[in-house]
Amino acid sequence: MSVDNYPFCFKNNKYNYLEIYESIKKYYPIGISKDCSDVFLSFSGQKKLEDIVVENLHDENNFNERWVNFDEEIAKETGKEIVGTAYGQAPSFSSYLILDKTKVENLTRTKELHFFVSLIGNYYTIIGSDENAVNRERRMYRTTNYLVASPVEEYAESFEYLIEKIEKRFPKYKFIPFNICRSVMEGLQVRYSDEKLNSIFNALFNNYIDLNINRIVGDEYFKSEDWIKEGYVDDGDSWTIYPPMS
Repeated sequence: MSVDNYPFCFKNNKYNYLEIYESIKKYYPIGISKDCSDVFLSFSGQKKLEDIVVENLHDENNFNERWVNFDEEIAKETGKEIVGTAYGQAPSFSSYLILDKTKVENLTRTKELHFFVSLIGNYYTIIGSDENAVNRERRMYRTTNYLVASPVEEYAESFEYLIEKIEKRFPKYKFIPFNICRSVMEGLQVRYSDEKLNSIFNALFNNYIDLNINRIVGDEYFKSEDWIKEGYVDDGDSWTIYPPMS
């Protein structure tokens, strides 16, 4: 099943995910094709988004203060290597922590924990990945064995650590569960890539990880309870069959 098969759909009476939609439509011209560049680029939200990205990513002082220093703090506390992945016009701070690296001849297997903080709303997410890289004839071929959606097994301790660090550094930011990250929004197109990118993850963060695989480890709904509406009462979704009226 591809990402295109996961529409942005949820129980609106229970979850406040509509907040995410409101953030996205503020900056993206939903339903306007990039092929119509004059209209697409004239959308006021696109101009605001560009300013936000320039201020946070392209201004070296701001970027160092707001993200690079954070990465350095994590690297120092964990003793692990961090690789920055924030780039171009993608609207997020992002990096990954290398948890383990094993090399056998020309094959390198790494366990990574990617973390993303959005620039267009108070959102973040963390996704683990198990990667293979084969070096052959001076070319590198990469494959993803599986993705990790929640704190499980060897990813658990570092996953929980990053949650604590991010929420302390970025107060009031909420974790976007994996199942919401990979859901798609009809009519959404991002500016920073020529690929067809229309997932919530692409809009809020970037496309550094391909979520279009089915090998997922952990709870894809992890931290969804943080999105439950205040005052919501679970009615159990019960139903009853009554006998026919005589």
